Amino acid sequence: MSQPVPPSIFLNAFPTLPAHHHNDNMLGAKSDGEAMTLFLNKSGARSEETLRRYEREITRLTAFLYLELGVSYKDVRLKHLQAYVNFIQNLPSRWLMPGVLPGQPERIMFRAPIKPGKSTDQVIDVLSSFFSFLEKNSYTQGNPAASLIRSGEKVARGSTIIRYFYDNEWQFIKESLENLPVGTERERRESARTRLILSLSYGLALRESELTGHTCSDIHPDNDNGFYLSVLGKGRKRRQIPLNKVLQQQIIEYRGMNGFSGLYGDSFPLAPKTRKTDGLIASLSARGLRYWWRTFIANCQSMAPPDIRHRLQDLPFHTLRHTALTHLARKMDIEDLAIFAGHDSINTTSQYYHAEASRLKKMAADHHI
Repeated sequence: MSQPVPPSIFLNAFPTLPAHHHNDNMLGAKSDGEAMTLFLNKSGARSEETLRRYEREITRLTAFLYLELGVSYKDVRLKHLQAYVNFIQNLPSRWLMPGVLPGQPERIMFRAPIKPGKSTDQVIDVLSSFFSFLEKNSYTQGNPAASLIRSGEKVARGSTIIRYFYDNEWQFIKESLENLPVGTERERRESARTRLILSLSYGLALRESELTGHTCSDIHPDNDNGFYLSVLGKGRKRRQIPLNKVLQQQIIEYRGMNGFSGLYGDSFPLAPKTRKTDGLIASLSARGLRYWWRTFIANCQSMAPPDIRHRLQDLPFHTLRHTALTHLARKMDIEDLAIFAGHDSINTTSQYYHAEASRLKKMAADHHI
C-alpha cells in the first residue's frame, strides 16, 4: 500500500517555495509544497506505480517553474506549460546531472530528453490531472493544462467520433430487451443469453475481445465480501472490475439454466454460444459476437420509430462500451473512470465527458440579453 508523502520532502527540496496563503482553497494548503503533497497522497492511494510516476513528473515541473521561470502554481499559464514541453524535449545538460534540486543534491531529474509523441503525451496527462486537482479544490483558478492539450501540443493520433446511444435510443434498447419473446423454451433461453451478453458488456464496459476472451474462471472473490472480474485488456494490461450484485445474479441465473451452480470457478463463458460443442458451452468468437449483435440490432430496428431506426444501423457492438463509459462519466471522476476502462491515458477517458457539453447547453439555453 502506498505511504503518504511527507511534506518535508518537497519543502526541503524547494526551500524557496513561497508560502502563498490560500485561505479560501478547499485543500487547506498554505503553500505549493503542501498542495503538491496532498495531490501525491491522493495519487498514491491508487497504486505505487501511479505515485512514482506522478511524483517524478510533478517534481520535475515544480523544479522547472521555480528554478527556471520563478513562478508558483497559482501563476502558471498556458505559455509556461508550453515552455515546459519544449524544455523537456530540449534539456540543458545540467538538468541531466545531479545537483539541480537544492534539497536533494544526489537526485538526477532527467536521464534523457523526453521524446515528442507518446512520451510527451504521458507527461501532459499528468500535468492535466494535477492542475485539474488544484482547480477542483480552488487552489488555482483554471486548468492551464487543458489549454495545453487544446493548443495542439499533444500529438494528434487521428480523430475518432465516439459513437454511443443517445438517451432516447438507450431507453429503446432496454425496452426492446424487456420485450424479447419468451413463448417457447428456445426463445426463453435466447432472451436470457441476450440479457447476459448485454448486461456484462454494458455493466463492465467491456471490449469485444474482453467479453469473448474471459470465462467464469476469471471471476474472483475480493476482500470485501464481493467479486471482481480480472480482465486482460488492450496492451496486455490486467485490471480488476467489480461485479455488482445485479450482474452476479444474472450470471448465476444463466448458469443455472445450463446446469451449473454458483458464480465462478470453471470455464463457463461470459459470451456463450447457443449450441454446445462436444457437450460443452463454448464462447462466441469476436466475429460471432458481431454477427449476434447485427441480428439483435436488426430486430430492434424492425420495431424502432423512424428517428431511431436510421441511427441504429450504423452503430457497432463497441457502442455498448462507449455508452457505458459515457454514463459512468456522470458518476466517476476522470482518474477512476480511466482505471475502470483500462485506459493508459486520461486524455482517452476525457472523450467520454461529452455528456457535460449537453448539460451545459441546457443550462445556458436561456442565457442571453
